[in-house]
Amino acid sequence: MPRMTLKVNGAKHSVQASIDTPLLFVLRNELRLHGPRFGCGLAQCGACTALLGDQAIRTCVTPVGAVQGKQVTTLEGLGTPAKPHPLQTAFIENQAAQ
Repeated sequence: MPRMTLKVNGAKHSVQASIDTPLLFVLRNELRLHGPRFGCGLAQCGACTALLGDQAIRTCVTPVGAVQGKQVTTLEGLGTPAKPHPLQTAFIENQAAQ
């Protein structure tokens, strides 16, 4: 499997995966990020959503090869525990599950 460099949450990461591997699996298994979650696997439920640049994408159907050289932001990259992003605050206030 080839090694590739991904930009995720402002940092560069070297990962080893086939270019057609779903980005979701790389984010969770290689980078140990738990914001994007597996839901339906069909890009319908939104549990796996992340930002590619400023566009929302479903990582369960986005091949990792399609995001090389582009900025990916997951829920973890939006804010910090001390200063959460408004989206994170809304999740907490509404006890959202996904």
